[in-house]
Amino acid sequence: MKAEVLRIQLPPWPGGEGEASQAEVRCGWREPGGGWHDGGARMLDAVARDFQPKRLEVCLHPADAPIAAFALPPLSGRRLHAAVQGAIEPCALQPLDALVTGFGPRGADGSVPAAWTGRAVMNGWMGVLRRHGLPVRELRLPVAFLPNPGQGWTACLIDGWIAVRTGPDQGFMQWLPEGVDPTAGLVAHAGGEAVLPAVQWAGNDDALARWSGEGWNWSLQADDLADGHAGAGLALARPVAGWAVLAIAVWLTGLNVYAARLATQGQALKRQMAARVKAVFPEVPVVVNPLQQTRQQLEARAAGAPQGPAASDYAGLSRAAVSLLAQTPPGQVQGVHYSAGELRVQWREGAAPNAQAKQALQAQAREQGLAVADDAGVLRVTAAPASEPGKDAQ
Repeated sequence: MKAEVLRIQLPPWPGGEGEASQAEVRCGWREPGGGWHDGGARMLDAVARDFQPKRLEVCLHPADAPIAAFALPPLSGRRLHAAVQGAIEPCALQPLDALVTGFGPRGADGSVPAAWTGRAVMNGWMGVLRRHGLPVRELRLPVAFLPNPGQGWTACLIDGWIAVRTGPDQGFMQWLPEGVDPTAGLVAHAGGEAVLPAVQWAGNDDALARWSGEGWNWSLQADDLADGHAGAGLALARPVAGWAVLAIAVWLTGLNVYAARLATQGQALKRQMAARVKAVFPEVPVVVNPLQQTRQQLEARAAGAPQGPAASDYAGLSRAAVSLLAQTPPGQVQGVHYSAGELRVQWREGAAPNAQAKQALQAQAREQGLAVADDAGVLRVTAAPASEPGKDAQ
């Protein structure tokens, strides 16, 4: 029988490939250019013998493929995969190494649908299907075969389970204890909400509603297991990742120690340079930038700054100027030069104090016995004349 699409619904995994080969499966198919048909329950060898499908799709039993939705931040790539794995781990009954997982796109509400199954179940069914001439590269979820509801939910009963599709890539499956009404199961899943979305139930004989679903974009991929090597790769990757983290931690610790050592050596060198500047130029009150201040002192001496005993006048003027400019914002002064009993303060372009700040400087200078004059962006500081100690030099 030619089929454009053949869909197979597997029974619960029986625990061994021998038993699985003898299990009955449900199937539905679509004729080329025609409608959907329900094939009922058949043995796998009969399905392989009776159909020649162009496309084959197989879904797990609800008991073997839990599905859930997890609220996750907007991540992508490996970060999203790691977040999904972390969300699944506390929900699964097996370690992650023993699972095959899959997840869909993040919804508008921030939830990410995800499902998982045992690696032994995945490997077992893949082997059985392959030996019957029905090879596939992925196993789907039962809700993927249900039609995508435009509004509300689409649901069907599978061996005591409710399978419900709630959107393009979302759905859930709920186990029903014997004798429990299916609607009560939906209410239980909805957290006790009395008002449920409209539910379209697909009966066993309703092939169109049971098999015709389209647009489901995720599944449990066989590529993740590669005949069991993925589990070994994951087991190997974890210690490798652990060693990589340890190596990075050791490297960062060493880098921090080295940086601290360099900082200590730099401070010691700066102290040594400051001490040498003080030894050569004792009139410098405070050494902040040894190289710049040394250059300024050499320029001052070359310009005729007093030497020997007369240097006390220059030292006093320098100390007074330092005190006068102590409140000046950092970066406002471009340079300080001494020449012939006058200390010239060069402001950086656009950084000269305003009129109010200049008046404050002049008032402070008078208190220290200095005369201050501003000349085209240069502040000239001199000792006030003895006859007029409180008058500014204009």
